[in-house]
Amino acid sequence: MPDSEPQGTVAPTGWQSVVAAVLIGAGTGWLIFDVPDRLGWPLPALPMIGSGAIAVLAVSVGFAAWSTHRRIQVRREPVPPVRAVTLLVLGKTCLLAGAGMAAGYAVVFGYFLNRLAAELARERVISSAVAAVGAIGLAIGGAILERSCRIPGPPSGDATPKGLPRSPGSPD
Repeated sequence: MPDSEPQGTVAPTGWQSVVAAVLIGAGTGWLIFDVPDRLGWPLPALPMIGSGAIAVLAVSVGFAAWSTHRRIQVRREPVPPVRAVTLLVLGKTCLLAGAGMAAGYAVVFGYFLNRLAAELARERVISSAVAAVGAIGLAIGGAILERSCRIPGPPSGDATPKGLPRSPGSPD
């Protein structure tokens, strides 16, 4: 059996996973407020600091995506394997978590939108809208970070001869 280099086994996050995260997030957001409301229990508060924390996290992941793209895709610098895997996992996690949280907060926004007469409901609508926008930013930043971790192909105009072993375009 010939020795061959191991092939990559990490695939980009598929749309099915994102849809599943959205459905789980929407269902959770609805359950957290509908069940206590039907049972007459007090509804949980949505502190604005949580929405701000999501936005700060989204900006941080966006910066990591930008710097990773510049390092790997533009300057083609090597990245230590542990760091590359950590960034890839962070990107995948932020994509899925951001999609789920955005759906959950969007459901909360819709749940309280028709109850704007109450002051607490207005606060929940504003807080959930800010959190949903931040979570969308987190999901987009995660997707960009995940894409930035891809190993770039050979640069255009590569002068490496094609017949050398382990060179781009060689048969082995």
